[in-house]
Amino acid sequence: MEKRLKQSLGIDVSKLNLSLSLGFLSERLVKEFKSHPDVSNDVSGYKELLKWLGKSVDSTVELLVVMEATGVYHQGIAHYLHKQGYAVSVMQSGRVKRYAQSLDQRSKTDALDSRMLSMLGLERSIRLWRPPSKELQQLKALSRERSSLLKDRTIENNRQGAIESSVYSNSKALKRHKNRLKLFNSQIELIEQEMQELTSKNEVLKRKIGFMTSIPGISYISAATVIGETLGFESIVNAKQLTSYAGYDVVLRESGNFKGKTRISKKGNSHIRAALHMPSMTCVRCNPTLKQFYNRLKPKKAKPLVALIAVQRKLLILMYTLWKNEEVYDADFETKKQQKHKALAARDNKLITQPVS
Repeated sequence: MEKRLKQSLGIDVSKLNLSLSLGFLSERLVKEFKSHPDVSNDVSGYKELLKWLGKSVDSTVELLVVMEATGVYHQGIAHYLHKQGYAVSVMQSGRVKRYAQSLDQRSKTDALDSRMLSMLGLERSIRLWRPPSKELQQLKALSRERSSLLKDRTIENNRQGAIESSVYSNSKALKRHKNRLKLFNSQIELIEQEMQELTSKNEVLKRKIGFMTSIPGISYISAATVIGETLGFESIVNAKQLTSYAGYDVVLRESGNFKGKTRISKKGNSHIRAALHMPSMTCVRCNPTLKQFYNRLKPKKAKPLVALIAVQRKLLILMYTLWKNEEVYDADFETKKQQKHKALAARDNKLITQPVS
């Protein structure tokens, strides 16, 4: 039997089922695949999967399990296989989509998707997934609940305004709307208290949130939401990946003489973008560095909102940098950096122009 270099299990996850494809890469770089009927996305299905792997996997080569992040539906199988000692990689949907496009795969079925994920594991070097801490998972759940309540409260506010403006306004209906608004406000307040209590008990989280809130304009809730949505930037390795994850990556549309408008993709985490909208408006007023950045961009853009989105992007990268480096925000950092560059340039010019003796 020909020696195998790599083996990868691709799992296409849905709410109810898991579609499976096991791929092998031989010494001659030939790929071979084995499929299995779909199993249920629950413990009984996970056990059936383990039995099949026991019979099918090459014990001399480490198995890599590749799946796509699908809301909450991938979490059960990812945690289960990680506990069993398997190397698991949970891929962001954007990267999976780009890989699928490179294969020119026009049909889309669960079986084809699982095989494509298996091929991805065989061909690429992939970062392994680690289960996030319990605190970070709880923080994410709380921030999502708060976000949902904020949307509901906005809808209720609009309805109340419509009732008050109506010629045939109903005082009883208006009272019910006001009571619902009170309920929304009290529940949002309770969630924010829970978030504060949760992070205050974890010294590492508490300290790192302090670095992020040192930025003028960034509140505790904004920082906690970003941390929860990124699970403490666990799967983020650089600023470019972070902006893509949040949907702040820039999309260009140009072909021949056609020059389309430059815009952000918005194909990312909308909760992060929503959490940074109000802080960005505050920052352009009270943060000297970002205010200067915004004022420099604003005249060049057709709409002020475009410059504001650029501030949000810069703000997110700044939060990530402070979290990663464990540093407090320095308002004079950009000025110091420019002065350093000027000093180095002046020194280099002096060396160039200095006469040779």
